Amino acid sequence: MATFDFNSITKALSDNNRTTSGVDFSGKSLKLDTEKDAQPIVDAINKCPDLQYLTLTGNTLGVAAAQAIARALEHHPELKVARFSDMFTGRMKTEIPPALSALGDGMIAAGARLQSLDLSDNAFGPIGVEGLAKLLESEVCSQLQELRLNNNGLGITGGKLLAKALSSSPRRLKVFVAGRNRLENDGAKALAAVFQNMGTLEEVAMPQNGIYHVGITALSEAFRRNPRLSTLNLNDNTVGAKGAAALARALPSLKNLKTMNFGDCLLKSKGAKALAKAFKDNSHTLESLDLSHNEIGREACMEVVDSIMATDKLNKLVLAGNSLGGASNKKTIRDKLGSCAELSDGEGGSDDEYVTDSEEEDEGSDEEAESENEDSDSDDTQINESADIVRDVTLDSSGVEEIETDVGKFLREPTIENLNRLGSNAAEVIDTHLQSIKDTSDLIQAYVEATFCVSGLSDQNATAADVANQLYPLLIKRAGQRHAAAWILADAMLRGLGLIKSENKNYKIRWLLPPCFTCLGSVIEQAYFPGALRDTLRFFIASKLPLLPAATSAAINRAGALKQS
Repeated sequence: MATFDFNSITKALSDNNRTTSGVDFSGKSLKLDTEKDAQPIVDAINKCPDLQYLTLTGNTLGVAAAQAIARALEHHPELKVARFSDMFTGRMKTEIPPALSALGDGMIAAGARLQSLDLSDNAFGPIGVEGLAKLLESEVCSQLQELRLNNNGLGITGGKLLAKALSSSPRRLKVFVAGRNRLENDGAKALAAVFQNMGTLEEVAMPQNGIYHVGITALSEAFRRNPRLSTLNLNDNTVGAKGAAALARALPSLKNLKTMNFGDCLLKSKGAKALAKAFKDNSHTLESLDLSHNEIGREACMEVVDSIMATDKLNKLVLAGNSLGGASNKKTIRDKLGSCAELSDGEGGSDDEYVTDSEEEDEGSDEEAESENEDSDSDDTQINESADIVRDVTLDSSGVEEIETDVGKFLREPTIENLNRLGSNAAEVIDTHLQSIKDTSDLIQAYVEATFCVSGLSDQNATAADVANQLYPLLIKRAGQRHAAAWILADAMLRGLGLIKSENKNYKIRWLLPPCFTCLGSVIEQAYFPGALRDTLRFFIASKLPLLPAATSAAINRAGALKQS
């Protein structure tokens, strides 16, 4: 680890007259697999005496390359900006957490204090957050002002893990970007709880996340605690009337709000009117407002226009894709707002482009539709689109008997007795039974569960241990025969070993974990075992070891092969 003087570092970082310098390898499309591949970047880092930024955007890093770069970073406590977007193209999801963890360890060892971290456009999903968590929780991010995680495929689980990492100690973010992540209500609520304690947010962008009014309401309450907020982008979420009402209640606290993007949010007339009333009743400094494609009726559109006319700073109001009425109505809007009004998509659009039969809409029917839309989410559950279709369908099942195979019974109830029923060639019987599964994900999941069901019995029965040792190479072989299956295999094994949580609420671990780790330890060094999978499993085992039950930890410690070398 590099040695350094904290006093000299603090003095250097506080010098505002320093010339910005750093290393930029953006857009070079380098494929960096090995330490040798990464050498040009390592050399550039080592030659830079004042590494304030490092940009690796548009290249692809493997674990060994990331570790080499990390060792170079250990000597640069002055690093402020890490631009690591679009950095894992073509990589398996299982490679990304160890690579992220290595880069984080390098910055932690250096004692760096990041101000900006960009990991956008890396589809690492929830397990990627596992590799990122240590960095976010460390002192390296104690002064972080910008966090950009756009298009990372976080999902609900990733959103919760991210919120947990950010809440480990006080954070003072100014910019938070996390669009296109399918955070949904639960992910949004988890992050909202973190935002409430910040009070420093100036820009929040969370478009295309499948958030309904429940999550929007939680976020709105958090925004009230962040009075410096100037830019808010919730485009393409289902805000609806209830969400709009919650946002309207927050507006009096947001005196610095300049840019709002609520396009494609299904506001409808009721939601638009709620926002219009808030604009009218409270002084505001809006410069740009996007309410496009929200099924807003003519009357509500006019209320929005009238409500924001008081500001002299407005330079853009987008109402395209709503029922604005005929040419005379649009002329009235343009006369009131001038060139800042955008009433159609693109150039050359007809004045009558969005005139529909709904321009004289019935307000009662609008409210009814809105209520139907949002009541489906009132219990914060997922919408079951097929429920109405199948509710009244009854199938005649008379004379039909369910036939359960011996393999099926064992997988449902993994006991020694049920395993013995499979005979002396149990591994072959299980393999034959499972090969009929067509879907790649389902097949790999089934092989992993079968392997763990048998492994869980290995401390009770020597035959079970032998069968488990026979199943592992079959599991690796069958997964290897399927296209792009490596990350599915790693994900299934991590969930089956209890090292990451499953997003499927019905997922249950039916096997004992300590003997599963013992069996894994006996095969993980075998030649057939993929190196990337071995590294990933060891990474997660090491990070989770202090949190595991005593019996499981003891089994891992006895199986030395499971520990990182």
